[in-house]
Parts: sequence; C-alpha cells; structure tokens
Amino acid sequence: MPKATEKNNNWKKILFFISLVFAIFILDRYTKYISSFKEGCFILCIKQSKNFGAAFNLLSNFAWIRIFLIVIALIVLFLTAFFYFKTKKLMLVNIGLALLFTGTLSNVFDRIFFGYVIDFITFSFFPRFPAFNIADISNLAGIIILIWALIKK
Repeated sequence: MPKATEKNNNWKKILFFISLVFAIFILDRYTKYISSFKEGCFILCIKQSKNFGAAFNLLSNFAWIRIFLIVIALIVLFLTAFFYFKTKKLMLVNIGLALLFTGTLSNVFDRIFFGYVIDFITFSFFPRFPAFNIADISNLAGIIILIWALIKK
C-alpha cells in the first residue's frame, strides 16, 4: 500500500511543479507583452527596456555574454529540476526550486528568442533602480524561500 501512496504523491508533486511553472511563465510572458503597449507610473512604473547583459545589464558590451548566460541558465534549469524531483517531503524547498526554475526558464526564453531579457518594472521613488520583470521576482522569491528553508532546517 505505501507504493500507491508514494506514486500518488509523485504525481501531485509533478502536477504542482507543472502548474506553478506554467502559471508564472504565462504571467511573465503576458506582462512583458502588455508592457510593450502600456506605459505608466504611480509607485511602480511600467516602461519596457532591453537587458542584453547579466543582472542590472552588467557585461552587456561583451559579445559572448548571451551564450554564457544561456549556458548558465540551462545548468540552473537542470539542477533545479533535478533537486526538485529528488527532494522528499520538503514543500518549502520544492516551492523555492519551482520558482527559481520558472524565473530562469522565462528569462532564458527571452535570451534565446529575442537576444535580450525584457524588463519593464521600476520604482517611481527610486528612479536609478534597474528595471525588472515577473521572472526576476520569481527568481528572487525562490532564492529567499530556499535560504529561509536552509536557515529553518
């Protein structure tokens, strides 16, 4: 009987992963698309920008950076998926890994198909802060959750 329960839990885990990845990926794609038509500013400012480099557009002047970042992202995707399906009964860790996977997936999608990452969110009260997107929020949330889970353990 334990094997049937374990098999059911594996399917729930897979379904949870696919659902979370799909939902955040679609939300990120949709908001990037909408941001190309709408601009506005109150507390959060919406204005699309292109990030050709790493975080904060670092190293964007180097021709090799796009390939390097794609390779790093593919490694992160492989490792997060591997650890997600290897981890047993640690829901907090699984959520963190799924969020990190999704943010990385969406940004690497941009890099592969557009050559840059589409960013569009800034703060009106902090104009020098670099633009970011939903995938970046997903990555940050995933990392915070993983750090919290490590500290908690």
